Amino acid sequence: MSSRAAITVSGSALRNNFKIISKKVPHLGLIPMIKADAYGHGAVFAGKILGRDPKTFSLGVATFGEGIRLREGLGDSAVPIIVFSDCAPWTPEHADLCTKYRLEPVFSEISSLLSFQADRRSQGIPAHVEFNTGMNRLGIPVDSLPLLRFYPKTAFTHLSDADEPSSQRTRRQITGFSRLVGEVRSRFPRTLLHFANSSAIWNHREFPLMKEMDLARPGLSLYGIRPFSHAREDRLRRAMRFAAPVLNRIYLEKGDSVGYGGTYRCKKPGGEWIAVLGAGYADGVFRSLGNQGVAYHGSKKLRFRGRVSMDLSAVEGLSRIRIGDELELWGDRVDPYEQSFHAGTIPYEITTRMGFRVERKYEP
Repeated sequence: MSSRAAITVSGSALRNNFKIISKKVPHLGLIPMIKADAYGHGAVFAGKILGRDPKTFSLGVATFGEGIRLREGLGDSAVPIIVFSDCAPWTPEHADLCTKYRLEPVFSEISSLLSFQADRRSQGIPAHVEFNTGMNRLGIPVDSLPLLRFYPKTAFTHLSDADEPSSQRTRRQITGFSRLVGEVRSRFPRTLLHFANSSAIWNHREFPLMKEMDLARPGLSLYGIRPFSHAREDRLRRAMRFAAPVLNRIYLEKGDSVGYGGTYRCKKPGGEWIAVLGAGYADGVFRSLGNQGVAYHGSKKLRFRGRVSMDLSAVEGLSRIRIGDELELWGDRVDPYEQSFHAGTIPYEITTRMGFRVERKYEP
């Protein structure tokens, strides 16, 4: 056992989760989102597994750098890679990268779209268009369809509140995109359409427009985490396990404190054990988990004690804990939403913030 924290990523869990998602929307092809190093799980590892499934239409990344590293890692794989948010401003160099690494750009801003259309090097590059229906982050206006002088491979929008299908914002977005769907089908009948992320996939019965779609873009759910806190897990399996070894055991007498600032002080008349773990905020254990977070030793749930430091954390101990024992900070036993609540954040941030020195282990 290493003296530092490690994550273990399960390929069988990824395959299980992809299958569950596919069953929810069986008529749709899928674009697995493996940006941000597959939400911290390893983009090449996830891409090799998910890219082989016949339901996979393409793999989704955020930047050209991610796309290049993924293409190099996938080797001879022919699976398309879509770059979702790194095409502005469009340059001839972008066109060269798309050609060399077989990357497909998304245009979500007018000037870059026009530059792409005017660039001779761009001819023949498959491209996609995002429309802004109210999230007001990326996307060309819905009335900009007449500007297109190329045949988009896909056209899509992104919902800001897909976990709340009946909200006014969601209804406005769906109404706007529904009108656009008819125009796209009329002008570009071979263009594929999509709007659904993991939350919309889980709420697919609330979106009649889903029946008219061709694709969906699962993200968080691929990794075994339900897409919103009140969603059903539906047999998802968490693909990542984050664990840290016990480096020391300290016995606190009543009145003793632990860690920087002494923010935890023993109040038990008979004293208590503290277990010191080889993981801190440089490894992805949020400092805000101090006196808040949870860890598991076997089936026993333990609370953090004192502040999380750069390299170390402390949790309440048990007399049976020994040096070298492994405690789970994230995985099957720790509910991602509980831990992220204690950290004052969301599961997405926890999985994508694992430090570079955390050992990565991959299981088939």
